Amino acid sequence: MNRTILGLLLLLSLTAICCDRPSANPTVVMIVRHAEKAADTDDTPLSEAGARRAQALVRVAEAAGVDAIYSSQFKRNHDTVQPVADRLGIAVTEAPVNLDAPGDYGARLARQIMQEHSGRTVLVVGHRNTIQALVESLSGKAVDPIADEYSDLFIVVAPPRGPARLIKARYGEAKGM
Repeated sequence: MNRTILGLLLLLSLTAICCDRPSANPTVVMIVRHAEKAADTDDTPLSEAGARRAQALVRVAEAAGVDAIYSSQFKRNHDTVQPVADRLGIAVTEAPVNLDAPGDYGARLARQIMQEHSGRTVLVVGHRNTIQALVESLSGKAVDPIADEYSDLFIVVAPPRGPARLIKARYGEAKGM
């Protein structure tokens, strides 16, 4: 009987160790700027080109297996990500930002994503002045200031151990097309 109890305790200990271990999968964070906006106002919807880009983002997110979505409070961001949320059946987590003074927004959002979505794939729709800090916080790599471009796609692959990798790609039509 002592051997049985000892064996059971050993099995429970191993199970507890395995369950407490962080995911062996990398955390993948895809970061894009909101799609083209209809006007140069604070809370404008998307233009026709922006709506097309939002549909292109659906295909990218679907292929990547996105299972969490973050957006700021602005309409153009929600309009960019809502087709993805609808297609994948995922609620959008709103991460409000003060665009005039974003402060440590990128670092705070990076911490939240890494804590709440370890080992998963996350899509973030940001702004020209928030993306750089978010990408740098997640990847540990310096990034050039974000140009007035909407097709940039930053992909940060953060393994459970070791340095993160940063991939810069494009999606949808190039600007001006």
